[in-house]
Amino acid sequence: MADDEHSTSGLVPGLVQEFINQLRAATERLESLAGAAMHVSTKPGALVLPGTLSAAQLTSIADSIAAQRRSIEALKAQLSSFDEQLAVLEQILGPFTEWSRTWAELEDRLLRLGRKPETGA
Repeated sequence: MADDEHSTSGLVPGLVQEFINQLRAATERLESLAGAAMHVSTKPGALVLPGTLSAAQLTSIADSIAAQRRSIEALKAQLSSFDEQLAVLEQILGPFTEWSRTWAELEDRLLRLGRKPETGA
């Protein structure tokens, strides 16, 4: 069983190495097709190089992430402000809640005051 595990663990690095070799060979073939002196057209409407496209895409993604993080920071600030407002409201309502409870107890006592206690038969 240990031999099976060893051969399986050796298989993955071998596949990765084979993939890297194929990728390297494809890159070398592309380099040879492009020639030693690559001619890049700077005319408007010319094809965009893949590296430039990738850089533009990555810049766009990075800018988008930065904008999202700024949006999250703004939301945090708004939530913090809202939480502070709720805390103040909670402090204001505390005495009113206590007063309302006291008033309800007083009303209950006054209603019982007029009643005569029930006597056992």
